[in-house]
Amino acid sequence: MAKKKDKDTEAVAEGVEGKKSKKGLLIIIIFIVLLLGGGGFGAYWFLLRAPEPTAEQLAEMEAAKKPEPVILPVFALKPFVVNLVDKKSRRYLKVTMKLELSNEELLEEVDKRRAQLRDVVLTMLSSKTAAEIGSMEGKFLLRQDIIKRVNVNLVTGKVTKVYWEEFVVQ
Repeated sequence: MAKKKDKDTEAVAEGVEGKKSKKGLLIIIIFIVLLLGGGGFGAYWFLLRAPEPTAEQLAEMEAAKKPEPVILPVFALKPFVVNLVDKKSRRYLKVTMKLELSNEELLEEVDKRRAQLRDVVLTMLSSKTAAEIGSMEGKFLLRQDIIKRVNVNLVTGKVTKVYWEEFVVQ
């Protein structure tokens, strides 16, 4: 009978140990999952999360969104009247334009080179036909040509835009 009691005690002890080991394993797994989850959250919170912007940073971001409008200097040229190169009829072009300049120092240079710039523009305008400059696309291309040819003669800056004040083909 003593042997039977020992066998029963051993069976009970093994069952208790088996349950304890399964509970212990489950607790260890839960602990590891919580530890990894907490570590991941901590890494995000302290390393990857963007800090809250201060009032100064918010003001700087607002200022960056609304850039100050830059008003560039403009130089007015006297009107141009040229004969166009139309073979079938005599056509004239009268153009008054203003040149937008990249900086204030360029105003003085453009004023000193006025004759040279007028010559460049006159030569170019008199080489066009009414068909070339009659469409909107033609006018835009003419603007680009004027900008390119005038900028070749400038040193302290460049012409950024050409504005038509008057554009008459007759």
